[in-house]
Amino acid sequence: MSVLAPGAAVDEARRYVLDSRIATGGMGEVWAARDTLLDRPVAVKVLKAEYADDPLFRTRFETEAQHAAALQHPGIASVYDYGDSLLDDGSAAHRPFLVMELVDGQPLSNLLRPSAPLDPDATRELLALAADALGVAHAAGIVHRDVKPANLLVTPDRRIKVTDFGIARAADGMALTETGQVLGTPAYISPEQAEGGTATAASDVYSLAVVAFECLAGEKPFVAATPVATAIAHLRNPVPDLPGSVPADLARVVRRALSKAPEDRYADGTAFAAALRDPGADAGVAPVAAVPAAAADATQVIPTMAPAAEPAPVPTPVVTPVATPPVDDAQAPRRTTPWSVVLGLVTVVVAVLLVAIWLGTRDSGSPSDETPSESPSRSESPRESPSDSPSDTPTESPSDSPSQTPTESPTETPSESPSQSPTESPTPTPTETPTETPSESPTTPTPTETPTASPTESPTTSPAATPSSTTTPAGDGLTITTDGEDDQG
Repeated sequence: MSVLAPGAAVDEARRYVLDSRIATGGMGEVWAARDTLLDRPVAVKVLKAEYADDPLFRTRFETEAQHAAALQHPGIASVYDYGDSLLDDGSAAHRPFLVMELVDGQPLSNLLRPSAPLDPDATRELLALAADALGVAHAAGIVHRDVKPANLLVTPDRRIKVTDFGIARAADGMALTETGQVLGTPAYISPEQAEGGTATAASDVYSLAVVAFECLAGEKPFVAATPVATAIAHLRNPVPDLPGSVPADLARVVRRALSKAPEDRYADGTAFAAALRDPGADAGVAPVAAVPAAAADATQVIPTMAPAAEPAPVPTPVVTPVATPPVDDAQAPRRTTPWSVVLGLVTVVVAVLLVAIWLGTRDSGSPSDETPSESPSRSESPRESPSDSPSDTPTESPSDSPSQTPTESPTETPSESPSQSPTESPTPTPTETPTETPSESPTTPTPTETPTASPTESPTTSPAATPSSTTTPAGDGLTITTDGEDDQG
C-alpha cells in the first residue's frame, strides 16, 4: 500500500509507476507515469477516495473506460488500461485508475488570459479539430459531458487532443451541486445538464461552443457568484454578443451552437466541425435567439399565419354574376363574357348567311325583289319580328351601344353581317304575314320611342343586337393580374 507520490506504483504488479503530478480535478488526479512493461511514458488518472466506495459509480466508470478505450482518433487521447489501485488512503475499496496516452502539450486553459482573446482563425481551426474528435465519440455512442479548456490539450504543432472521456459521463445523474463539485466546471455545463436532464451529443456541442466564446471574447459567456447560479445562467440568460473583431460568419456558428434547446444546435461534433470550417454552408440557418422555450414556440406561429393571407385569390372566382348578365350590363360582362357565347353568335350569323345565299340562288329571278323594299320601309317593328330587326337595329344599335361599351371593333362586325342577310332572307315570310300586321304597327309611335329608351333590352331578345353588347367584355376579360411571392435563416 502506498499514497499518491512520485515513485509510487498504482497497481500490484508495479507496472505503472508515478513520476509527477500533472493536474488535479474535481474527480481525481492526473500523474505523469511510466509503463515499466513497455517502457513508455503514460498518464495515470486516479479517482478520489470519495467516489471509490460507490458501486454504481465504479460500474459506470468502468463501462465508460471501456468505451473510451475503443475510440481511435488522432484527436483523442488513447486509453491503454484500467485497474484498481493499491493506495493506502483509508478508502474501503480500491480506487480505480485509468492509464492513458501522455500528450506532449499543455491544456488550452493555460493559453487563455482574461480580456486577451485568441486569434479567430487559430480558434476556428483548434476547435474544429476538437469537434472532429467529439464527432468520432458521438458516432460510437459516447458523450464526453465535461468538455472544457482543461480537457483540450494543445500540442506544439498546434494539434489538439481531447482527454477524460467517460469520467464525466459516469458522474451523470447526480444533483446539481454534486455535479458542480464533481466536474468543477459549471461554467461549461449545458442547460439540459444544469436542470438535471439527459446529456446528448448536442450537450458536448454546447460546452465546446462555450469554450469557443471564451477564446474569441477573452471571457466566459456566463459567470455568477456561485456554481449553482452560473448553471442557472446557462438556463435563463441570453447569450452575450461577441466582439466586433470576430468574423460575422464565425460568430453566427458559435451563437447557434449556444442555443438553449439542444434541437436548435448542431446535432453532433461532426456537424459543428463542418460549420466551423465552412460557415457559408450554414448561411441558410438564421441566428438562434437566446430566449426561453416558451417564447420560441410563440414566434414559430407567425410564419404559419403568414400563408393565411394566401386565400386572397378566393374572391376572384366571382364567376357567379356571369350567369346573369342581364341584371347589370356594366358589372357582369366586365370579366366574365365567355368566348363560347361570341362563337355561338358568329355561328348563328354564318348560318343565316348560308340560308340567305341558298334562298337567293333558289329564288333568283322571281319578283320577290320588290318585297324587301316594302318590308323595311313600312314596318319598323324589328322588336317583334327578327326578320325585319336586322335592317333597323344595326343602324341604331351602334350609335347607342358604343357609348356604354369601351370597344368599337365588335360594333362594326354585326353591322355588316345583318345588313346583307335581311334583304334576301326575310323575303318569303314578310310577303304573307307582315302585310297585315305591319300596317297597324308602324302607325303607332312605339317604334320611335322603344329604340331610344330601351337599347339595353334589345340585346336580350334580338340575336343581332347581342353581339354588340356581349363581345365588349372580351377585352376586359384579359385584365387579370396575379400576385406572386418572392430563411435564413
